Amino acid sequence: MRKRKWLLLLMVVVIAAVIALVNKPNEADFASWMEDTYEVQCLDDVCDVFQIETDNEQIIMQSVQGGYSPGIFVARMHKTYRNQDDPSYHLELKASGFLENIRIEKETMRGMHKR
Repeated sequence: MRKRKWLLLLMVVVIAAVIALVNKPNEADFASWMEDTYEVQCLDDVCDVFQIETDNEQIIMQSVQGGYSPGIFVARMHKTYRNQDDPSYHLELKASGFLENIRIEKETMRGMHKR
């Protein structure tokens, strides 16, 4: 009887781990999240380059540093975006994702708006 309880507990832990692994956000999920969270239109699959509209002007922002760390259960993103022509447009973002949810850990933003 005791062996069955341990086996059942082990199966529950393995199933929970598999669910967490399968539902971890990837870079495409990050791009969708960026479009939903900020007023941007991603121009590539991983949102390294995006476009914003301000005062009837279209500004192109691109990633100048950062990356994506997939981790085992939690994905971490750190990106810094700038406009090459106008330094007043800036976004530095640290976020983490778990179970298809992405949350902001730290954000510095100039010249952009959130939805």
